Amino acid sequence: MRCVVLITQIILASIMFGIAGDAAAKESFKDEAGELLYSIDDDGIVSMFENSPGTDVTLSVTRGTREQMQPQITSITPASVAAGSYTVLKIEGKNLVGAKVKVNTPGIEVSGYSGKPKRLDVPINVPLSFSPQDVTIEVTTPIGATKVMIKVTEVQIGGGGMPKRDDVITHPGQGYGADEGSGAIATTAPMNCPPGMVGLGGEGGGFCIELDHTFKGDFKKAEHNCAIAGKRLCRLSEWQLACEKTAAGKLPLKNMRGQWEWTGGFDVYQDDTQQDTRYFMMGKSDCEAQHPSFRLHKEEFPGRCCK
Repeated sequence: MRCVVLITQIILASIMFGIAGDAAAKESFKDEAGELLYSIDDDGIVSMFENSPGTDVTLSVTRGTREQMQPQITSITPASVAAGSYTVLKIEGKNLVGAKVKVNTPGIEVSGYSGKPKRLDVPINVPLSFSPQDVTIEVTTPIGATKVMIKVTEVQIGGGGMPKRDDVITHPGQGYGADEGSGAIATTAPMNCPPGMVGLGGEGGGFCIELDHTFKGDFKKAEHNCAIAGKRLCRLSEWQLACEKTAAGKLPLKNMRGQWEWTGGFDVYQDDTQQDTRYFMMGKSDCEAQHPSFRLHKEEFPGRCCK
């Protein structure tokens, strides 16, 4: 019984502190769900709040000067990623609450990620056609920014190097119990998209995208609607490319901005209280902002398919 009372007192104290701290703050920064991430008082002291997702419970509060509360990175694992691979970067450091991650190199896709004060788990997808080079990853919070480098290495298929081609990506076959040989994915825009779709070229392969929203529902319905039409949800990188081309007047797509819409991007979010799949939407205000939706919430949004 004492344990239950103590836990209740901690929760109430964290809620009241969050309200009082927000009201007394000279500056405050919140996430898209309205949860307080950082506050700065009249003396310039920064408070960083770690919140339990979907609740008003504050798990921890860290304070310091603006200089002390700058985001810091102490390690990144793995330090190198092969072209044509998908992995999760584990970024260790401090003051990482509310961090946004950006890769300053076109072609590399960073999916939705989960973060804690001292760690970020960032899924990253490197196209097969990406040339070996050092890549800068920028981590930004409302208090400051920092950078870290990873190395993209050559892809090795069957012990040999990947032949460089201008407009195709070569990959190994993936048969059931037997090798199907190699195939080619064109990086140029498809010329034979189905009616109601338009073609684009991309680093990860050319694709077709629907001109406008064709459905509305939760993620399960979104996947189903695309699948029964012989299509799929657009990858994050595909949707972003189409949005940018539309904004530049190079594509006739409709309703690319103004409301969230489904993409095929997702990750698995886990903290001390829950584990759930997060799906990612784009399009509310620009071509970059992402909005997570947990599987259990079954939120409904519009969307379009790719092929």
